[in-house]
Amino acid sequence: MGNAPPLHGPRTPLGATNELRAAWDRFRTGAVVPCPIDGSHLALSVDASAGAYRFVCTQCGAASPWFESTVNGIRLREHSAELPRAD
Repeated sequence: MGNAPPLHGPRTPLGATNELRAAWDRFRTGAVVPCPIDGSHLALSVDASAGAYRFVCTQCGAASPWFESTVNGIRLREHSAELPRAD
């Protein structure tokens, strides 16, 4: 779906920081971000109380690790005690 080709990556979508950064940059421009597993659209899940985000596939449910966007770039929060892991 969409015009952009799926991002390449491991079974856990956007598990690498560079893949997550590319998806975040694409999302922030208003472009569709395809799931690397099935090509469906990714939605952004937000935990405002923790200031963290993750992408979740609207079809297969696969999710990226939780991350935060700072002035210094993307920082993964997959080991954070206050946030569930996206396994």
